[in-house]
Amino acid sequence: MADPIETEAPDDSGSVTLRRYEYQVHIAVQAVLEMLAGGTVEHITCEHIEDIVVARKGDSRCADGELFWDYQQIKTRDAVEPWTLADVIAKKPLKSLWRTHTAVRGTGQVYQLTAGVEGHLDPADALVIALSRGQGGDHESCRKRVASHLKVIDDDHLSEFLGLVRVRSLVRRESVEAHSTRVLADLGPGLPMATIDALYTELLRRTREAMQGRPVARWTELLAIDDPPAAVLNKRVSAAVIADVRQRLTRPEHVLLQDLSQQLNRSETSLVRKLRQGAASKDVIEDAQMMRANADHHRLREAALGTWPDDPAVEADLDQRLLFLARRVGRTHAEHARPADAIFDDLQVELQNNAGAYDRQPLYAQDGVLLMGRACAVSDECRFNWGDVRDAS
Repeated sequence: MADPIETEAPDDSGSVTLRRYEYQVHIAVQAVLEMLAGGTVEHITCEHIEDIVVARKGDSRCADGELFWDYQQIKTRDAVEPWTLADVIAKKPLKSLWRTHTAVRGTGQVYQLTAGVEGHLDPADALVIALSRGQGGDHESCRKRVASHLKVIDDDHLSEFLGLVRVRSLVRRESVEAHSTRVLADLGPGLPMATIDALYTELLRRTREAMQGRPVARWTELLAIDDPPAAVLNKRVSAAVIADVRQRLTRPEHVLLQDLSQQLNRSETSLVRKLRQGAASKDVIEDAQMMRANADHHRLREAALGTWPDDPAVEADLDQRLLFLARRVGRTHAEHARPADAIFDDLQVELQNNAGAYDRQPLYAQDGVLLMGRACAVSDECRFNWGDVRDAS
């Protein structure tokens, strides 16, 4: 008798749905972490009107004592390519946000409509970048495409909507847990990682219960509305709900709230994750990201001009040479206290001084900076690391 595991399932969407639901829980926990850090988050409401609703205090757009509401629709996908406006439209977060806008406009709330997308936005797509900044209404092409997508004919209503919309890139699902636990560890220095992991698991559990509308003790202590309906009551995570977790953390004075918010909201690539693992300094991380972006831009421009070689073996040869060099340099700094910084500096010097030995065609104009950016791209493809400080301890 055949084992059913050997039979292809006619519908395997359940596992995918569950993974995407769990990703949404992790994203909601990021706002919980901001609340733990003593930031501006007052509370988080889950699966009510939108996937996540984050209420913040002290926003300059609000009168004293009023809350600023961020309605968030979270979208994931398996593709790793950057999001364009066409991709955002295809995933339909704008339709949900339009329904939300229609429901809450005129209620007196000060609010924002956020499409949170897993991964990066395409910097070459001016329309999606404009939409991400609330400037979609300033671009006629963007207005027309969104109007057609939403079937909106009221131009004033559309302009109001686009002024409230933001598109935010989010950390990918394979790294979101490591990303957030590292932030939690910053809030609780001195705690063993086993404790940090346990606390994070507990935050996930409580947020998951809120997603499901399951009642949790002490929900009512810090609610901002009088006599809220039970359907909302059980879906809100306030400071009271996580008070015991806060007590387990000792927040150091050097953790800046702005830096924490940036850590939580910035989409982290494999390149950045590996650099952090090698104890890279902030300057090195920023340089690596900029160089990688410059190299990618150069490659795309050359391809658009038709000057990029059709034979993939040409680029593969360069990448292989960069890979051999990076691994050799990496081995020489395995015991360094900050291996990533040392590897980065040595790689840059070698490529600057001997660009022709690696970029033989040349693909990157035998420019050491562009070659360094390509080396960062090779690392981002998980083909070499920047050391590991745990190996040096």
